[in-house]
Amino acid sequence: MNRRCAWLMLICGLAAADVAAQTWTSPNFRGSVAISGRNQPTQVRFAHDGRVFVAEKPGAIWMYQNLADSAPVQIADLGGVVHSYQDRGLLGLALDPRFPEQPYLYVLYSFNGGLFADNPPRWPAADCPDPIADFAGCVISGHLSRLTLSGNQLIDEQVLIEDWYQQYPSHSIGSVRFGADGFLYVSGGDGASFVHADWGQIGNPNWPDQRSPFNEGGALRAQGLEVESLYTDQVWLNGSIARIDPRSGEGAPGNPLADTPGASPNARRIIAHGLRNPFRFTFRPGTSEPWISDVGWRGWEEINVVPQIGAQTVLHNFGWPCFEGRGALADYQTLPLCTNLYANGNSGGRTPVTMPFYTYPRTTNKAITGIAFQAGNHWPQAYRNAVFFADYIDNSIRFIADADQDGIPDPVADGNATMLGQGSFFAVDLVEGPGQDLFWVDINQGRIGRISWDINPTQRNLAPSAAIALDGGSVADGPPRTISFTAANSIDPESGTLSYAWDLDGDGEFDDASGISASQSYSVIDATPVVLSIGVRVSDAQGASDEARMIVTIARDLIFADDFE
Repeated sequence: MNRRCAWLMLICGLAAADVAAQTWTSPNFRGSVAISGRNQPTQVRFAHDGRVFVAEKPGAIWMYQNLADSAPVQIADLGGVVHSYQDRGLLGLALDPRFPEQPYLYVLYSFNGGLFADNPPRWPAADCPDPIADFAGCVISGHLSRLTLSGNQLIDEQVLIEDWYQQYPSHSIGSVRFGADGFLYVSGGDGASFVHADWGQIGNPNWPDQRSPFNEGGALRAQGLEVESLYTDQVWLNGSIARIDPRSGEGAPGNPLADTPGASPNARRIIAHGLRNPFRFTFRPGTSEPWISDVGWRGWEEINVVPQIGAQTVLHNFGWPCFEGRGALADYQTLPLCTNLYANGNSGGRTPVTMPFYTYPRTTNKAITGIAFQAGNHWPQAYRNAVFFADYIDNSIRFIADADQDGIPDPVADGNATMLGQGSFFAVDLVEGPGQDLFWVDINQGRIGRISWDINPTQRNLAPSAAIALDGGSVADGPPRTISFTAANSIDPESGTLSYAWDLDGDGEFDDASGISASQSYSVIDATPVVLSIGVRVSDAQGASDEARMIVTIARDLIFADDFE
């Protein structure tokens, strides 16, 4: 991420702490441990069939049948290709929107190779000096890959993109997530030094990349789109958010430069640039609008927002390294690219600089990490549609509320986000999960934590975890087609009795059946498939509930006619 103590806590040596050390702004909140015993976990993802997937920085991926599973299965070990060093490693994980019916996982990791045909030194090597001491390093790349799951093993890796120039072991690749539009969004850092102003180190004999023009390398790769014509090789994905087709890795339709004649493949992929380390991002509920936590350098941590792709699609430039926070950054402001950016009304000749949605100062060490929305109704209305973000260094989780309840957090003065809790989080990711609770990923203590709301703090109760899947062997042949579903993988953390309510017609109402399993007959009159969102609501004896949904495409001849492949 950044810091003089290079990879988060691993280098800083922060002391481990207990969940009991956490303090909350309301006694109704509490933290608990959902999963423990992992080795540097970086991301957690929840499938609609109840399974839980955890990625580890060194390259392993673990699968839990549900949150009660005490014997997880390691479904993959990518350690042979993952370069895990300081900020580098397996950092991004996403499930296909129709997983497990489409059995694909998407991963983003640092790769010790690629980029250049001249085969520069790799890590570790005697001729790859300490980047902190020698202002140097060795070049590696990032891989965005699609993995295929068969049973309990990943059987295939398809590399979709190899890019993300990384000379320093900081500001590496970031996150990968699906938007509501079905396209894949990917973030990556600038790959530059976290110690000094890094504009390419021309003339340094240890600098392996002599391709970029003077004063256009290093951190300024985040502005590569603004000076694309000056580059002799390519524009990198460094310091950007890309939106791609998950089948091919190519830029998705509707992207700002997708239809621009002569645009490079990366230019067609990028929807936002000028970011330092967009380590994590999320989507505002019901949209494909990225909200980005961008780790700062000397002055400011940022939350940046990219409007979802639409009729008025424009390229967004958040200004790094010419800007940090809301102002010019002295370390770079005299360089030709930055002076041009300022001189042209903050446009750089093409793309105006977009100011952050929110910033907070680095008066002491800070590092914004996980970011998530709380969209459900399990928590009080005051928290609904609020954006929550974690800071790794000061071990806090704060939020910005949707005060007027229009679905969008309302801006607050910089540095004035509301504290939710503090102490022993060590969070590198934050995500909404079962029971509409927030889950944080603790890389330091190898655990997945859970933040829940208790209506009565003296009678603690965790919400159940709902699961929905096809009931095997229950599909009738030919229309009308009878399909059975099961919620058997749902669990109650307190081992209580669960009740079930089903939405089998996709109308949003859970009024079609009860019981752990349910079935429905569906008719398809013509050749047009019917696409339905089938759901189950699972409730415990205390009234806490959770919902799970799956998309079913019903045709005359087959189910799941999705044209994915």
